[in-house]
Amino acid sequence: MTSSEPGCLYAVRAETKLMTGHTSLPEPELERQGRHLGRPGWWFLFLAVCIALPGVVLIIFTRGWAHAIGIVLVVLAGPPAMIAMGLLLSSLVARWAARHRSFA
Repeated sequence: MTSSEPGCLYAVRAETKLMTGHTSLPEPELERQGRHLGRPGWWFLFLAVCIALPGVVLIIFTRGWAHAIGIVLVVLAGPPAMIAMGLLLSSLVARWAARHRSFA
């Protein structure tokens, strides 16, 4: 095969793609990835607020067992809130990077 044949050109392109890797995404793909991360982030935040709000009300207005249940509800709202913050911050970084803006 000579270098002018189409099969050889394809092999060179495939080798170049393998050497460079697929670490850089095109900008529309980064924007889309940011939106995909943001949607579940908002749902997790909504879930955390729905769990924590009754807990806060129980903590403020009650005593005894109901007060303890309020504390448990607020603690149970922590993991969905942390997941939401992680997804929303990842979404923000992906969308910021898609616009080629520097962080510094």
